[in-house]
Amino acid sequence: MFNIGELREVLEIHSEVKTTDKNTGMSVKELQKLHRLRCKKKVQTSKEYINANRDTENITVKFLVFSRRDISLEYIVVYKKEQYNIKHVYPYGDGWQEITCEIRR
Repeated sequence: MFNIGELREVLEIHSEVKTTDKNTGMSVKELQKLHRLRCKKKVQTSKEYINANRDTENITVKFLVFSRRDISLEYIVVYKKEQYNIKHVYPYGDGWQEITCEIRR
């Protein structure tokens, strides 16, 4: 089905946690690292458009990972210092999962 040798790159699964800032006392969202997984990246679609005099780019990416951990839609994928929102997690058999993510720049 899949070859474990295809997973050459690394991504991190993070969770958003609300904490209070010690200096101001206001609540701040921070990322907490949950998992570090080997992956294979595949770009599915890419769109560029101009909105309100500003260039915007929307990219949909699929990551193939081998993990028996539960990955939720509320988590955030960090890949090469960029944050991706998880749109769908498709489980294959025996721990293989395909994570569909989206990024806007």
